[in-house]
This record gives sequence, C-alpha cells and structure tokens, in this order.
Amino acid sequence: MKKLMRCQYCGLLQDEPAGVKTCTRCGGGLDYEDKRPAGTGPAYLQVQMELDQVAAPAGQNTERYLLVTVRTPAKVPDGEAAPQGKSRPLINFASVLDVSGSMGGEKLLQAKQALRMALRTLRNGDVFSLATFSDKVACPFKPAPLKDGLAEEVETALQEIHSGGMTALCGGLESGIENALKKKMETSLVLLLSDGQANVGETDLEKVGQRALYARQQGLIVSTLGVGVDYDEALMTEIATQGGGRSYHIQNASSIPAFVAGELGEVANLAARQTRLVLNIPAGATLVPLSAAYPVQQSGDQAEVSLGDIPCDTELEIPLRLALLSQKSGNRLSVEGALEFNSPAGHGISLPVNRVTIRFISKAAFSVREGIVQPVAERVFVQLKASSVLGVSRLRVVKPVEAEKKTKEDLETLRAYAEKLGEDRAQKEFDKAREDFLYFASSPMAAKSAVMNANRTQRSVKDFDNK
Repeated sequence: MKKLMRCQYCGLLQDEPAGVKTCTRCGGGLDYEDKRPAGTGPAYLQVQMELDQVAAPAGQNTERYLLVTVRTPAKVPDGEAAPQGKSRPLINFASVLDVSGSMGGEKLLQAKQALRMALRTLRNGDVFSLATFSDKVACPFKPAPLKDGLAEEVETALQEIHSGGMTALCGGLESGIENALKKKMETSLVLLLSDGQANVGETDLEKVGQRALYARQQGLIVSTLGVGVDYDEALMTEIATQGGGRSYHIQNASSIPAFVAGELGEVANLAARQTRLVLNIPAGATLVPLSAAYPVQQSGDQAEVSLGDIPCDTELEIPLRLALLSQKSGNRLSVEGALEFNSPAGHGISLPVNRVTIRFISKAAFSVREGIVQPVAERVFVQLKASSVLGVSRLRVVKPVEAEKKTKEDLETLRAYAEKLGEDRAQKEFDKAREDFLYFASSPMAAKSAVMNANRTQRSVKDFDNK
C-alpha cells in the first residue's frame, strides 16, 4: 500500500510517486505525511494549506497567497459528538423578526411559519426567544427553555404580531443579542430576518456591525436572512461577518422556512467549536485575511486566524495574503502550524497544518509565472474577486464617492494577478471581471446576487432552497 506524501513547497498531498520523488504539480520536494494530532480524540477534520506560487524574486518585498482548506465530516465520531447521554449540546435560538410595513402579507406569514417549524425541531432544554422591530422594538416572547406547552404560548404571541411602520433594525438586533445573553448556552444563535432598509435609530453600517462583533466576542453566532430585493445586502453581510455567522439571500417568501431551518440546522450540527488556525510565519512577515470573517491576531512570528464554529459537512477555504520582506537569492521561507479546535464533546484537539515553502531566486531569472501553482492560483483569483465584490458593496454604503475608485483599483489588481494564469487568460479574465462589476452595479437584484455568490465563496454559505 502506497504511503501519502506531501509537497513541502506547494502543499499538495499525493500518493507516493514511483521513481523521482518530486511534486507532480510544482516540482518541489516531497516528504511522508506521518504527523499525528495532539490532544484528545481522533483527527476527524481535514486541513490542507497550499501556496499559489512557490518562487519569488530576491531583493524586493513581495507577497504570496495561502489557501487553507478545512473539511468537516457529515457526522462527528461518536466519542466526540456530544456530552455523554445527549444527542447534541443545547441551543439558545434568539429570533429577530422585521415586522415593518413591507413585511406584510406572504413574508410575515412565512416568517411565522418558519418559527413554528423551528420550535418543532428544538428539543427540551433548548431556549427560544422572539424580538420584533418596526418603528419600535418589542419582545413578544422572552427567553424560555423549551417544555410542554411552550409551542402554544409562542403561537399566542405570533397571533398578536402584525406588520406596519418603519425599520428599527439595529434596535431589533440589540434586543436579540440581549435575549441570547440572558440564557446563554454553548451554542447561541441570533438570527435576524428583514426585507428592508434600516431607517429608524442607528443606521450606520459600521456601528451596527459593532453590535454584532460584540455578540461574537460574547460567544454568540449572529446570522442574517435578507428577503426580496429591497433589503440592504451590505448591512446584512456586515452583521453576519462581524457576528461570525452567515448571510443568506432569499428571493421568494415561500423559501423563508427552509432557510430558517437550514441555519438552525447548521448550528445544531457543529463539527468544531472555537476553531483557530495558528501559523508560524517568517520573521518580519505579515499575514492578512481576504475576508473580515476570519480576523487575524499576530504577535511576532506567530499569527492566529479565528475561524469560529464550523458545521458538519462543510468545506471552508480561507484565503490569506502573506507579505514578505526582501530576501537574498537562494533563501527559503516556510509557513506551517496547527488547526486547534474543541470537539462538540468538549475535547481540545490540535491538528498539524502542513508546511509550504517559498524559494527566492535572482530577479534576472524570475518571471511573473515562475513557480506558479496553477490550480491554487485559479482559486486565489476567485477569492480575490469575491473579496473585491464584498469590499465595493460595503464601500458603497460607508463612502459611496470612493466606491468607483476602489472598483477601478480592484480591477487593476485582478488584471495583475490574472497575468499569473497565462497570457491567453489574463485579458479574458480581466474582461469577465469587468463585466461582472458592471452587472453588479446594474440593479438591486444584481447586487444581491453578486454579494450572495461572494458570500458563498468566502463563507461556504449553503443554499437551502430546494425549489
């Protein structure tokens, strides 16, 4: 039986090749993959780090991109799934519902039905609460553990909810966070649903996002559901990003129950909690995430990337930019580390992250495609486009006069990176990116579609609409 070998340059895991022991993708050196996880429990997660270009020019500052892929299984092994005697940890579900005038009719009916269905999936001991917002914020149902008769009490509260007025979204978010913190559990989800623009109370995107960030710092997950074509996709994305959750775009009201159930299922079926990527990076290097959903803290030669809680049956691709100081020709710089997380059973596990290496060659010998790892570079290009879409979407709200300038700058960045993919593809990829941005700016629905696709790229957001 062949042993698996890992390229110490680009990071590819491959079968032991016959004959020459060099990487089939970049030509780098191979080593046997024989590292074992530290801590309690099996290594049921998979992690791989890859490098987009294994060569760099000597004598100048440069940057390279890392792609770290984390895969979780459909089911966590029995010994790690939950505390003994429990099918899963208890959940605190703090729902936040927009009941402004625009939510009238089918939207509100489907939102109420979604909450009824959610109650049927929750279990005894789980906590449920409901905050609503229009002109004012209300709490029709305060946090309470699930027990016999609770569904009837919630139904009575739902019958009293009617639509009307404007949209105090930030106040609703704050009320949902407050409800979640009153009976905080190991898994606490604040799920905000809205179809409109925040126009009462605090409306500043960054300040509203700070509320979600506070919730994340307190151990909560904040996710958002945007319905229709009139909601603010930049604001809803900001809330979910800062809150460590996911942002969904729902085109039809009839899909609301499926997405509420889907997000509740994500947090009910976690594979890893408090996941952290800890990387040892070269002296003087700086690690920068392409997504604000994965904040980085760096101290000296060690950087920690916060990945948060990861559901089962998920593949996360975390793109990171590595800025490097000038090096002499012949130098080699490596990055490696560990993926640290807690299993649902509460066991701490540390899984080694493979090494990748950059070699420096003289400027005279270096070309733009020297050492390029084509499959990785192609995925980096996709991530760069997604990051740009989300950045421009956000800037259109925060500093709208600068959004067009950033679009042009980002397109030039994409053009430069596309050169790595080959002369034939560079112009083609640039033209496609420019068309995408023109479409992005053409209508509210186009903007929402672009942001939704970018979110799926960066956060592996799933589609629960089976229609």
